[in-house]
Amino acid sequence: MKYSASSLSFPQGALTGLKNLDKRIGIEIFYEFASEDMWNHVLEAAMEGREGEFSIHSPMYFADIGYTEEKELFRELRTPFGLYHRFHGQFYVLHSQGEGHLPSDEVERTELRKKVIRRIKDFSELCQEEGVTLVIENLFKGVPGPLFDQNQYLELFEEAPKAKALIDVGHAVLGHYDILKIQKTLKERLIGYHIHDNDGIHDSHWRIEAEGGVVDWKKFCLGVKEFTPEATLVMEYAHAKVGDYAKDMEKLERK
Repeated sequence: MKYSASSLSFPQGALTGLKNLDKRIGIEIFYEFASEDMWNHVLEAAMEGREGEFSIHSPMYFADIGYTEEKELFRELRTPFGLYHRFHGQFYVLHSQGEGHLPSDEVERTELRKKVIRRIKDFSELCQEEGVTLVIENLFKGVPGPLFDQNQYLELFEEAPKAKALIDVGHAVLGHYDILKIQKTLKERLIGYHIHDNDGIHDSHWRIEAEGGVVDWKKFCLGVKEFTPEATLVMEYAHAKVGDYAKDMEKLERK
């Protein structure tokens, strides 16, 4: 299995710590959490000699896939492309819903979902033209539930055939997704995971096997090995030390 570490637990003042990650582990950055100049400076040192690959989490707070005006949205989403190419990006992560209001009325939800699917389809075609591999991440936002339930998330990839998938394991647990079924269905189109644990109620972004965590990591790893062996497991932790990532990689390797 392949591994990466999210910059989520590296606040801006500690970003230089990314270079101390085990070289087998790649790096995924939250692009909007630092300036382009900062990322270029940090990544030049962090990616040197690194075996693990580079990926980018797209802007999300100022680029809402459901509500931002489309020209502005695509302009904002394209801003990390230069960085993606400079460091030979593996994939570019886009949420399947934005941070804006999510209606509870099913008619409104259906219309919003159609709009999001159309935008994802158009953006995925743009990404293909620009040599960027787009992956769509499942999201969970509590009441009234995610915009895409499991079946709707799977159908999204029929509507947007050029996009690939990334399953966020913590979000999947909260949204009652059957991860093994998704692995069996999407197979090689599922090229990445965000891995973190939680208590089944809160999106806590704990380390794997944290006390109180509910994810069955052995079952998950068996599914990865059987159906998506080339996928990258991005450890997306809210709080972790540099050395924790290598420790957790070794835990997963023993599953």
